[in-house]
Parts: sequence; C-alpha cells; structure tokens
Amino acid sequence: MNIEKGLSRFEKFNYVIGIWLERVAILGVLAMIVCTTIDVIGRKVFNWPLPGETEINSLLQVVAIAGALAITKIDGRHVRIELIDKLRQPALGIIHAIVALIGLVLFILLTWKSFNYAESLRINHEITGTVKIPIYPFALWLFLCCIPVVLILIKEFITSLLETRKR
Repeated sequence: MNIEKGLSRFEKFNYVIGIWLERVAILGVLAMIVCTTIDVIGRKVFNWPLPGETEINSLLQVVAIAGALAITKIDGRHVRIELIDKLRQPALGIIHAIVALIGLVLFILLTWKSFNYAESLRINHEITGTVKIPIYPFALWLFLCCIPVVLILIKEFITSLLETRKR
C-alpha cells in the first residue's frame, strides 16, 4: 500500500506539471493562429507579408507539440494497440512493463539528445535565417517537456510490474 500511495502522489505531481506544459502549448497554438492571420491579412490586404512567418510558425510548432507530450501521455490520448489487453495477468503486466521500458529508454535518449542539441545550438549561436531568432531555447523547451514523460513512463513501468503480482 505504501508504494501505491507514493505512486498516486507521483501521478498527481506529473499531472500538475503536464497541465502547465499544456497551457504553454495552447499559447503556442494561439500564437501560430495570430501569426498566420496577420500574415494572410498583411499579404492580401496590404501586400506586405509578415517577415519570417514560416520560421516563427515552425518554432511555435515545437512549443505546441512538445508542450502537449506529457498531458497526452497522462490522459491516454496517444496511439495504443489494444489487442494485447485481452490477455490475463501476469502476461499483460509483463507486456505493459516491456512497452513502458522501451518507451522509457527512448524518451531518456530523446531528453538527453535534445539537451545536447540545445547546448550545441547555444554554443554556436544558431539563429533563424530571416528574423534572427535564437533556436536553442526551443530545443531546450523540448528537453524540459520530455522530463515529465520520462517520469510518467517510470511510474507506468513500476505499476506494470506491480500488476504482474495480481491474479
């Protein structure tokens, strides 16, 4: 029971972080809408497109997609194959544990590599071509958004291992 109580607190903590990241992602989507609207109106009405609109929207896509990773995983809105859900314990728990472990390894690699990439971009002073926006904060954002997903997958792995004991 002590482990389950700790996992419940851990899950609530991840949920709060996921909600905050989702709010930033929503702001990213809204900024993309505003940016595209300004560009279209400027291009069609005033014959003056928004400079760097494509670059800005590309960077805002990183904000939107990365920010939604954790809450999508928490809410179960990700792609999942449910064929194996008909299996009984302990086989189902073992398969879920293996899937969580594979996801955990992949997201640990993604987290690590996105941090390395952000550092590389920062050191080399990489900026966008038209509007000269530094790129490294967006790679750093991806790094920060991967951390809660790693925590969620750790919790899922432990929960799956506990499921194997149930009959």
